[in-house]
Amino acid sequence: MSCTGKSLLFIFVASIVLAHFCSQSEAASNFDCCLRYTKHIYPSKIFVRFTKQLADEACDIDAIILYTKRKGSVCADPKQDWVKKTMRYLSLKAKNKKKV
Repeated sequence: MSCTGKSLLFIFVASIVLAHFCSQSEAASNFDCCLRYTKHIYPSKIFVRFTKQLADEACDIDAIILYTKRKGSVCADPKQDWVKKTMRYLSLKAKNKKKV
């Protein structure tokens, strides 16, 4: 096999592997669900954003997924006062950021 043939084979195999990993990570992110809530109460300032998980979509429980500055996440009960406060804090923070 010539150098060009080896290069083409390498590119083909690398693209197949890359496509596989991309589809795996996308599938994992689409189907990750909160299955239970945290028992801890966290300060609002450690979070940078949140998303809502609805039980009637793909997951079993309604939850608020709070994302930390360090790329971690916490599954929280949307009925808890501290969670509502955190959502208000993050919404206001995002609104103020858009004004700037």
